[in-house]
Amino acid sequence: MSEKLYTRAHIRLNNQAEVITFIQDLCKFEDTFSIENAAGNHRVDAKSVIGVMYTMLDFPDEMYLVNDTHNGVVPSFVDAYRVL
Repeated sequence: MSEKLYTRAHIRLNNQAEVITFIQDLCKFEDTFSIENAAGNHRVDAKSVIGVMYTMLDFPDEMYLVNDTHNGVVPSFVDAYRVL
């Protein structure tokens, strides 16, 4: 069985205000997005406030945004949250 390959963006959200703004901007897109940890074995809906708050607390340094609808397509506003 081969592993599914996909592109993801390493992001950081530092507080609740950033989470709310991030989700509001993400909800402008019809695509389905997830946030996962570095290993990819824990995922949440990136448009869920509770889910994103959970990831921010549980694995703050390894948050990766994945576009589940269109692999590799990341909205440009996400650049403001990328880990460099």
